[in-house]
Amino acid sequence: MDDLAKLEAQAEQYARDGDAQAAVKCFCDLVAGYARAKNFPKAEALRERLMAVDDMALTEIIKTAEIIETEKSNAIDQDHVNAFKALYDTLTEEETNALYFAQEPLVLEAGEVLYRQGDINTRLFFILHGHLKLYFSREGKDNLIATLEQGAIAGQDSFFGSTLCTTSLAVQSSAELQVIERQKVAAWKESVPALEAKLQQFCHKQDVGQLVTKKGLERRMCRRIKVEGPVVAQLLNASQQPMGKPFRGDMADISNSGLSFCIKATDKSARMLLGRLLHIKSTLEAGGKRQKIERTGVTVAVTPLFFGDFSIHIKFNRPLKSS
Repeated sequence: MDDLAKLEAQAEQYARDGDAQAAVKCFCDLVAGYARAKNFPKAEALRERLMAVDDMALTEIIKTAEIIETEKSNAIDQDHVNAFKALYDTLTEEETNALYFAQEPLVLEAGEVLYRQGDINTRLFFILHGHLKLYFSREGKDNLIATLEQGAIAGQDSFFGSTLCTTSLAVQSSAELQVIERQKVAAWKESVPALEAKLQQFCHKQDVGQLVTKKGLERRMCRRIKVEGPVVAQLLNASQQPMGKPFRGDMADISNSGLSFCIKATDKSARMLLGRLLHIKSTLEAGGKRQKIERTGVTVAVTPLFFGDFSIHIKFNRPLKSS
């Protein structure tokens, strides 16, 4: 590594002196050296530096990209790929490398909980070894949905969608996992733009809702009713004091335990409501009667619709009386 450090200093000196040809050659050698040493972040950073020095050195730019991808492919643990073969079979070599190297190892002991019902989760879990319990709680009772083992993926509902966790995930025996943080996905948009959609499509095959239905379980405690009416929502802070101005929406449905309504907003603004406390006021019309609704609740899901519309799902802190 000392030799590489000296070579990098030499490359920078060539760049300062205006000798782009000599600098590019040094940067090519540096990319190859760090890639062979499996220091891929450094190799990629040096390739970016090469492009900054001479963005017309196309042969070298392409060659260094190929070197990095080849060395990444050689470094991949084939046991991991085999455990998720059905997923990796759908990916290109570049997508395989991007997905694999976005993951971090996680070792857990029995009894540890990765997320709980009602949490915000930003991680996707790939199970390599061990057993994990996926369950939901209702009326103080834990209901087992599935026992997950090697080859299963967990956390997809809250990872891909703006929703609080509707289930809990706990370790039953010592387990080894690989984990992707949500922020890593943003880096794929330019280099491997199809990867997120492919991963989401594969995860949909292990959808929690489908597992619940298959097992004949029911998570909802209250029946939803389709209703119409204006909604005024006020964002609250942790002390339940108003923050900013109230905003308006249109009611979609309601139950004793919560409601959903639609708003127009930017993607960023709508998703910022997840997990936040709102005070809701509305006057509903159902069966020829008008009824005023006023409740405080937490935003448990934000679902994009069309043309800047979002569905906001609220769970009341205190249920409505049946009527």
